[in-house]
Amino acid sequence: MQKILVPTDFSEVSDKALHYALELSRFTQSQVQLLHVTKSDDEGDTAMAKMKQQFNHVAPPDAGPIEMHVVSGSIFEDIPAVAKHLEANLIVMGTHGLQGMQYIVGGNALRIITESDVPLLMVQENTSKTSIVKSILVPLDLHQEAKQILKIACDTAALFQAEIHLISPVESDEFLKNKLLRNTAYAEGYLESRNIAYQTVSTHGGSGSFIKEVIQYAHDGHIDLICMLNFAKDRLIHSFGMDAEQKIITNEHYIPVLIVNPRTTYQDAASIFAQ
Repeated sequence: MQKILVPTDFSEVSDKALHYALELSRFTQSQVQLLHVTKSDDEGDTAMAKMKQQFNHVAPPDAGPIEMHVVSGSIFEDIPAVAKHLEANLIVMGTHGLQGMQYIVGGNALRIITESDVPLLMVQENTSKTSIVKSILVPLDLHQEAKQILKIACDTAALFQAEIHLISPVESDEFLKNKLLRNTAYAEGYLESRNIAYQTVSTHGGSGSFIKEVIQYAHDGHIDLICMLNFAKDRLIHSFGMDAEQKIITNEHYIPVLIVNPRTTYQDAASIFAQ
């Protein structure tokens, strides 16, 4: 059975994440697992009671049962570890953005993402998008690894009969321009082989304004989900920029973001979206 893990800190944004996951589970026939990480073992009973209260508050009347877990330790280590132990296929997590006092803020969320072998779907408190995805935005840069996100984006598009929008920056350097064109051509060919509807667009500015234009395009184009790779661990200079991941997952239009580390851990059998 496929599993969706939802870490909670009992805040409104974790309510949003749980609601999104419960809605998504209807389409993927997945089991939702709710997780809270405490600072000490003696907080377990209180945390379990709060999770039950949160589920009763958030879940629709016809929602099926979910499993609840409490562990004591560090969110940075235990959320990825529990996801691996439970063989979860997806983590749906709320982020408080760049500001806020709760512990799963933008930077902390990025640390959890970087340590995880499981794809993470990030939502914010003011996210109005539902898990019914009809349009998906995939930013492409110069990295060969950018092609890896196409698999999960296509699985998602196939599940929801959604359209994929490929977006890339404008490069003036002829070598970089040709490399970007090759990556885009590969992406288009892959989408066509999967019979996925798609559009290809370029931003107006160069690499320096790419992230800002990606977020604006997502808003103007009524995009339901942004899919991207996480390069934060490498801290390499690429066309997304050094803090691109954090800017996108905490975007001001509250669009959900599905983010995956550029590794070989993502496989067909592990995909929550694969049919």
